[in-house]
Amino acid sequence: MAAIPQDLLDRIRTLERQVRELSGRAQTRPALDQIQHGPVVIAEGGTLTVKAANGHEMVYIGGISPDHPDGTDQYGVMISREDGSPALAMWSPGKMPQGIDIYDARGNTIFTEDRVNGGLAVPYLHSPMYPDGDLDRYAKTQRDGPDNLWTAAHVRYHPMLTVAGYAAADFDTTGVVQVYVNGEPWGEQRTVNSGDWFHFSDGPKLCPGKYGDISSVQIKAWHTSGTGNVYACPVGVIGTQTR
Repeated sequence: MAAIPQDLLDRIRTLERQVRELSGRAQTRPALDQIQHGPVVIAEGGTLTVKAANGHEMVYIGGISPDHPDGTDQYGVMISREDGSPALAMWSPGKMPQGIDIYDARGNTIFTEDRVNGGLAVPYLHSPMYPDGDLDRYAKTQRDGPDNLWTAAHVRYHPMLTVAGYAAADFDTTGVVQVYVNGEPWGEQRTVNSGDWFHFSDGPKLCPGKYGDISSVQIKAWHTSGTGNVYACPVGVIGTQTR
């Protein structure tokens, strides 16, 4: 057997020791797929994508279309289900600010914020109305001044408001019907003539207050001539997004 120089054996033992040290350190350091401290920055137009096993993108963060009106890149977020159907998006379709959209599994928009005035856009929420005051007179009046016939407590989740209803008057009687919000005239004054019911609608118009405020929505009517009654019947109080 050939003689092995002593210095070579020493070098081999040194290398073995260094390998053991490196192996031990590898067990104590964070794995390369983990970040224990500090931020993660993806810049210069980079994107982050998470794909399911079937190849569908489940999370995408980065440049999306369309570009901003001034030609600069728009950056947003798209989250999808495993089958590739959209679930959530943050983006802007044009000049308006970015907003959040949520979709059901069939692609229907079930939630979106109002990108113009803030608040809720979809879904639309109805505010029920009830007879105001003495139930014996229900929805009719012979008063010569504005008389509350119907009142709703409307929660301002949407920036805009639409109020619709019907009005009528007895034979040889005329009157006026008008929508009020928080005690102030809000809708158009409409003349009510004797005859069949007619439909009226105000809005969508900006609802007073701020997001989450409770507004009092009233349908008022009053008598202007004749001896009969003036009637009002609500159809609905609906919050909507800016159009």
